[in-house]
Amino acid sequence: MELVKFPATFDEFHFEFIATSLRGGSLLFTRYKDKSFCIQITKKKTDFLIKADKLTRISPVFIMQNALKSFAKLHNLTLSFSNIHTKQNSNRIKEDFGILKDAEYFAKEFKSEKEIWIEVGFGSGRHLLHLAKQNPDTQFIGLEIHKPSIEQVIKQCKIQDIKNILLSSTDARVFMQLLESNRVGKIFVHFPVPWDKKPHRRVIGVSFIKESMRVLKDTGTLELRTDSENYFTYSFETLQTFQNYEIKIRKNHNLNISSKYEDRWKKMEKNIYDIIITNSEKSPIRKVYENLTFEKEVSFSKVKENFTQSHIKGDDYFVHFEDIYEVDKNQGFIKLSLGSYEKCEHKYLLFKDNKVQYFPSISLPIEQNYKSHQKIKEFLYV
Repeated sequence: MELVKFPATFDEFHFEFIATSLRGGSLLFTRYKDKSFCIQITKKKTDFLIKADKLTRISPVFIMQNALKSFAKLHNLTLSFSNIHTKQNSNRIKEDFGILKDAEYFAKEFKSEKEIWIEVGFGSGRHLLHLAKQNPDTQFIGLEIHKPSIEQVIKQCKIQDIKNILLSSTDARVFMQLLESNRVGKIFVHFPVPWDKKPHRRVIGVSFIKESMRVLKDTGTLELRTDSENYFTYSFETLQTFQNYEIKIRKNHNLNISSKYEDRWKKMEKNIYDIIITNSEKSPIRKVYENLTFEKEVSFSKVKENFTQSHIKGDDYFVHFEDIYEVDKNQGFIKLSLGSYEKCEHKYLLFKDNKVQYFPSISLPIEQNYKSHQKIKEFLYV
């Protein structure tokens, strides 16, 4: 296959430039209206593997599906592989109606005079939608990483005319660090994945509980509901380290609304455990970190000369420089991961016109990212 000369436009997609890694893979920088993302191109022995780049994947997913199709048509190819679903579904939503927000929105723009309630991992959305309808004067925020669940709740918000829900696919352990102190009334963590074999991935942990207590107002509550006895035991032991707060335990307590999974577990006569911890103090104002940007000019050619795959470790943060991609001597990408060991961010650094920025989005202004950012600047400005 011979690639066309870039930049090139097909349908509504602008394929702007291609960047090639020293290890052989390539990234095709693509724009669609106000969205930017990359397509991965990997050369095999006799052909090419072309797929959506996971790191820059955007929503709704049909945009990236169509970008792959447009790229294939531009090169007269038959699309034979994709790392996103290619089957068209007429029930998929075509827009988010302003309900789905990214982490950057909550870090920089989110404001509400209403009391805030948060549900972590809302699944089918039954509980979230029910609470929002019963409490129209409360602002609800639903956190979920499963895209079909997000789309289902967006659809139901439109059908039921529910206007007090915002959604985000941001990891809850990061999300709590973006909120102001003493602003939240309730946090629900219902039936989280137990992660018995990978306990470090559990949402309930010391740092999450600390941040939850900080954002909760006085008398605000954090409520865990689980069918896993292992998760219940682990969570109870973890919460007991917070001795200044009231902890309440319930077993097989019926809520006004339950998910289809909870209904199934009740039919199986499984036990359902609740742990509710109540905040009883006012927290100090959240420390605000400066915008994690790069003020000085940076020469990509010099950066390329100094680049090596490397790993920088701090007390509670790290930076891993993974790969470098070159467009020309003045333009390219560095692929890296940064932030906390518990939940890191995966980003590109985009170099163009002696300027550098995080791509596809800013690095969130939380403590571990700030520390990582300082190390990245040390490398760039050396």
